[in-house]
Amino acid sequence: MKKLAPPAYVIFDMDGTLVDNYHVHIDAWLAISTKYGGPDSREAIIADLHGTNFEICQKYFGPTSEEVAERIAEEKESKYRELYAPHIKPIKGLMSFLDHLNDLSIPMAVGTMGTKENARFVIDALGLHSHLSHWRSAECVERGKPHPDIFKECLTPWQELNLQHGQLWIIEDTSSGVAAGKACGATVIGVRTSKTDEELCIAGADFTVPDYDELLKMMA
Repeated sequence: MKKLAPPAYVIFDMDGTLVDNYHVHIDAWLAISTKYGGPDSREAIIADLHGTNFEICQKYFGPTSEEVAERIAEEKESKYRELYAPHIKPIKGLMSFLDHLNDLSIPMAVGTMGTKENARFVIDALGLHSHLSHWRSAECVERGKPHPDIFKECLTPWQELNLQHGQLWIIEDTSSGVAAGKACGATVIGVRTSKTDEELCIAGADFTVPDYDELLKMMA
């Protein structure tokens, strides 16, 4: 088993990385997309499910104004929270992993292309505020992943850092997220909730794990 030296800082993606909710987002988008004449299959939804909600609306519905895209996106996110609220839970081993990082005094942040309402929804439900230095959501940037903007935004409060290779970890679950993390010069760890080891490694992940229990073992 690969053995890891502790990082200096860690940035987590949220969806599929803190919580295994990818399928719920698909369900919510499918319901809204079908309602408004967009793709009506899970396969089609999955094919274009990356970027900001505005970018996703352009792919699902064609040229869409910001006002209409915002209304559709708000409806979709409300549907997602409705579907997921009774079932939300952290990915296996997450809380123990966060406690371990806290014990090592390693600062942590969350950088998600989810909305601020969804970020609060997850962070509140899991009780993560005491673990995090800060968090950033889609409203903070204009471009979604694979652009690295959201992770660079997370680095802004740590501007005094002179990070060396391997000191920053970014934990992700999607190919576009992995690419964004690598563009920041981070060591990117893929969590295999929505993609396979092969898919994540092709995107550039340094290695992958099924859950945080495995990552904790690698840090032992």
